[in-house]
Amino acid sequence: MSFVHRSPGNGPAPKEPDWVVFLRAFIRYWALVGGFVLLALVAITAASAISNLLFNVPFSGEYELAKHFVGIAIFTFLPYCQLSGANVTVDIFTEGFGSRAKAAMLLLSSLLAAAFAVLLLRQMSLGFGDYIRYPEETATLHIRLWTAFPPILLSLALLLVASLLTAHDAWRGLRGSTPERLGR
Repeated sequence: MSFVHRSPGNGPAPKEPDWVVFLRAFIRYWALVGGFVLLALVAITAASAISNLLFNVPFSGEYELAKHFVGIAIFTFLPYCQLSGANVTVDIFTEGFGSRAKAAMLLLSSLLAAAFAVLLLRQMSLGFGDYIRYPEETATLHIRLWTAFPPILLSLALLLVASLLTAHDAWRGLRGSTPERLGR
């Protein structure tokens, strides 16, 4: 979702650069990938339940797939939630604030999200390295645990990008060129 920036009294501000538009779109599509992963898991779980009901034979390893791919899917949604303002907010305290105060709070929360993304990116990278050096796999399906890390690391990098984009939007709001959706 793109913010529309307006300059005070001078009409619309120039369009966002193409690379920003691309990043915003990529973050949206990345969340859709997570949605498709969850849909696939729902189909597998339903098929396993039907197989268990009809033939008393559930799919082996269904629980392992769910653990592995739900974790991946959750991380794919984080950047989109940051970008769209769908993260947890306390609107009851801020509904009476002006647009600049809301922009200041958005800037602070975006910078905190960026710091959180950097911290998680570092720690998950270290964990990824450990799982590569000392490989582990699931008991039934023998899925290597490190395979969850590349999409999670990409998601965390996109969370950092989304945090910086929302921080930039908030900064523009503080300077008076308020994004249309800043007040969320």
